[in-house]
Amino acid sequence: MGGSPLVLYDASNDSLPMTVFSPLNQPMGHHMAHTDDFIGAGVKATVELIPAGHSQKFVLSVGAGINDGMMAWGERLLKFTGKARPDNRYLDDAHGSIGFWTDNGGYYHYSVGNNKSVGTTYEEVLPKVKAYHDELGVPFKHWQFDSWFYPKDGGVNPGGGGGAVTNWTALPSVFPSGMAHIQSLLKLPMIMHNRQWSTKSDYVKNWTDIEWYFSKKAAVPKDPLKFFDRFFTQQEGWGLAMYEQDWMNREYAEVEALQTNISMGDLWLYGMAEGAARSNRTVQYCMPTPYEVLSASYLPAVTNARATGDYFHSQDQWAVGQTALFYWPLNILPFKDGFYSSNLKQVGGQTEGPETDPDRETIMATLSAAMVGPMDGIYLLNASRVMATCRLDGKVLKPDRPVTPPDSCFRAGKPTCQVYSTHSDVGGLGRAHYYFNNDGKAPMLASEVSISLDAGYTHLWAVYNWYTHLLSLLAVSNALAAGYEGHIYATVTPLLGGWFFVGEVEKYVVASALRFASVSAIGASLSAHVVGVKGEKVKVCAAEAKDLALVCKIASFAVDGVQILTWGAVSRPALII
Repeated sequence: MGGSPLVLYDASNDSLPMTVFSPLNQPMGHHMAHTDDFIGAGVKATVELIPAGHSQKFVLSVGAGINDGMMAWGERLLKFTGKARPDNRYLDDAHGSIGFWTDNGGYYHYSVGNNKSVGTTYEEVLPKVKAYHDELGVPFKHWQFDSWFYPKDGGVNPGGGGGAVTNWTALPSVFPSGMAHIQSLLKLPMIMHNRQWSTKSDYVKNWTDIEWYFSKKAAVPKDPLKFFDRFFTQQEGWGLAMYEQDWMNREYAEVEALQTNISMGDLWLYGMAEGAARSNRTVQYCMPTPYEVLSASYLPAVTNARATGDYFHSQDQWAVGQTALFYWPLNILPFKDGFYSSNLKQVGGQTEGPETDPDRETIMATLSAAMVGPMDGIYLLNASRVMATCRLDGKVLKPDRPVTPPDSCFRAGKPTCQVYSTHSDVGGLGRAHYYFNNDGKAPMLASEVSISLDAGYTHLWAVYNWYTHLLSLLAVSNALAAGYEGHIYATVTPLLGGWFFVGEVEKYVVASALRFASVSAIGASLSAHVVGVKGEKVKVCAAEAKDLALVCKIASFAVDGVQILTWGAVSRPALII
C-alpha cells in the first residue's frame, strides 16, 4: 500500500523548511510511492472499479521544523476530518493508569508458568497474580488479555501469528467458567486483543443476515457497521474498555476485497470504530498500515496505536520517537507495547529474557504518554521501578506530549537517531524538558531540547541527571554520566527567581503537570503547589542557583489534596489546602 506520508525537508537550512504530502480523503483507497527521482500518488492499482463521481483529495502542508511542521500537518488534516483533539492521555484508567499486560513477549502470553502451586489454567493463575500485585502495593488499574484467550482456526507461531478467529470468547481450557467470571475475580477494566476473522467463524455460520467477503484465510463483513454494532453487544460482564485490533496488515493482505473495492477498507475501519464508540469503548490499532493510521484521523474512538514491534521479537522495539512524529499530530497515542520491569530471568513464562535494560523500557513507556504495561510473571515484578512511573493510585505521571526526535537530529542528517525529548509545562515555572539519549557517551546538546544558548544566558537553565542526581548549568554541549544501562536520562529546568525547581526526583517525569499545579518565586523563596493522593509521601527537590545544591522536602498526604512546599527565606512546613 505504499509508505507513510511523504516528508521533504532542507537539512542545510537551519530553520528546516519542510513539507508533508499525504492523502486527505478515503486513505485506504489511496496509494503513494516515491524514489529519489519520482513522487506518485493516486488510486491504488488493485482497485477494480472507480465509481462515477469519485474524487481523491490530498493535503500539501508546509512548515518550519520537523516537529512543528508535522503538528501543523496534523492540525490541517484534523480540521478537514472534523476529529477533535481531546486529551486521551487520561481518558480513563485504560489510558491513564498503569496496567498489567499479557502480550507477545510477556510472561503470560500462551503460558501460565510452571509453578503448579499457583495453578494450571489462566482462571486459576491470574487472580493469584492480581493478589500478588495488591500485596506489593502496585495498583494496576487495567489488564490486557492477548490472543491466548479465544479459539482460532489454526495454530500460533512464536511471533504470535497464525490462525484466524472463529469465536471471540473464552476457550474452555483458558477460562472454564467464562469471561464474566474472570472479570468478577479481577474487577478491572480490560483491554482485549483480536485478530483477523476466520472464514469458518461462528459469525459467518450463525449471523446469516450479514454477508461476507471471503478469501482463502480471512474474511470481512460487507456491512462492517451492522456487524460491529451487533458484535459489541456480545461482551456483557467482561469489563471490556478498549478493543485491540491486531494483525491489521495481515487482514488487509489476506482479504482481497479490501484491496479491490475502493471504499471497503475505510468502511471496515469506520464500522469497527463506530461500533466501539456506540458501546462506549475505544480502539487500539496494532500492526496497522500507514493508511489505516490516516483513516483513524476520521475516527475519534481510535485513541492509540502500537508504535513498535512485539516485545523481545523486534529490534529496538523500545524506540517510539520516530513513529510518534506520525501518530501524535493525529491525536493518536504511540503505545510502546508491554515490557519486563525486572532484569531477572522470567523462568516458566513465554519469554524468559532476561530484560537487560528495564529502565529504558520503563522510561520509554512513560514518555510515550500512552499506556504503561509491565508483563512480568508472579513474584518477578520490580515494584519500585513500576511505581516510578505513577502516583500511589496508579495514575501515570506523563509528559505533555510523547517523545520525538529533536529537530537537531534532522539538521545533522540523522533522522533515525535514538535521541528523544519531550516536556511538561507547569504554571509559573514554564517548560521542563526531558531528554533521553541511547548513546551514553554522547554529549547532551542544548539544541536537542530546543534551547538556543547565547554566551550571556548559560545560567538560565540547569540539567538534572536522573541517574547521578547531580545538577549542573546547561551549556551548549554537556557531558553527562550514563546510567548503568548505558543511556542518558536527564531533565532541563528553567531558572525561576534565584532557584532551579527540579521536582519529584523519585519519578521518571519529575515535573508532571498532574503533580504540580504551579510553581512560583517570591523574593528569595520558591513555592510549589503539590497535588497528591491519600497515603502519598512526595519528595520534591529544588536548588539555589548560587550553589546548585539540592534541597529536598516531603509532602505527606493524609487525604487527597494540594499542599504548598516552600524553599528559601520564608521556608515553612507543608501547608494543606
